[in-house]
Amino acid sequence: MSAPTFVTGRGAINPWECDQWGHLNVQFYLAKASDAQAHLAARLGLMPSRLRSVAGSLMPATDRALFKRELRAGDIYFIRSGIRAVSADGTLEIASRMVNQETGIESAAFETRLRWVARDRTTPLPWPDDVAAAAAALAGELVELQPPPPMAQVLPVRQQMDRLLLTYRGSVEAWECDADGVAPPRAHIARFNDAITHLFRAMKIDRAELFASGLGSAALDYDISYHRPLRAGTAVEIRSAMLAVSDKVYHLVHYVLDSASGELITTIVVAALFFDLAARKSVAIPPAVRAEAHRLIAENS
Repeated sequence: MSAPTFVTGRGAINPWECDQWGHLNVQFYLAKASDAQAHLAARLGLMPSRLRSVAGSLMPATDRALFKRELRAGDIYFIRSGIRAVSADGTLEIASRMVNQETGIESAAFETRLRWVARDRTTPLPWPDDVAAAAAALAGELVELQPPPPMAQVLPVRQQMDRLLLTYRGSVEAWECDADGVAPPRAHIARFNDAITHLFRAMKIDRAELFASGLGSAALDYDISYHRPLRAGTAVEIRSAMLAVSDKVYHLVHYVLDSASGELITTIVVAALFFDLAARKSVAIPPAVRAEAHRLIAENS
């Protein structure tokens, strides 16, 4: 039997959530997906009031986000979510789909693996009995939300990290974090969004010139692994590399590192493309950009 799904989010796109390309910025996709997951967690008995009073916390372990259609300022949407699986070791697999309410077209797909951990946000815990029972009763095949194929990834080895481009350096602020001082997925993505601009500069791409030529850029697919909590007050940096480039799609990787210890906090592999700002359709990567991408790949090999 198929498992049930639920409407876990509903809202509208605000102009301040959109980027210079005129569509919803990726960090806000992840923010809305996190909100939807909170509603699903509440259905299992993990309401905010309970989360404040117990020893456990929900933490994302991995996120997969596929961006299928643009959402622009003024669009209205809903999110439908369900549970694929729950494990006794404290992991929960959630699927969500974000749909344009007016057109009925799916805008984004999210696949998230959550962990139930101690308040230190790292030590795994078993699920509370009532939560495990509620999740097991709802888990199963989500016929409406078929899983996406895996993203192909070829990551640089860890020893090459110091050779990768430094594309971001900053700190995590308290206002970005939850009550325990831990940053949600949106805060990770906001830094990736800053980093890509510097990677573009390394590829000799000027965003203003790109915009003037009628072209924009858009993400297609994010594959994110959260290795440890991103905490308020942490000085962080991002090292980035180009992985592959084809006629239309390019793949890159960002690593978020603790600047003091060098520890790896987050890894994200991105598939992206360029698109015509007027037609709102993908286009071939400009030859000069493709050449610079191949140069960066060669430098990191």
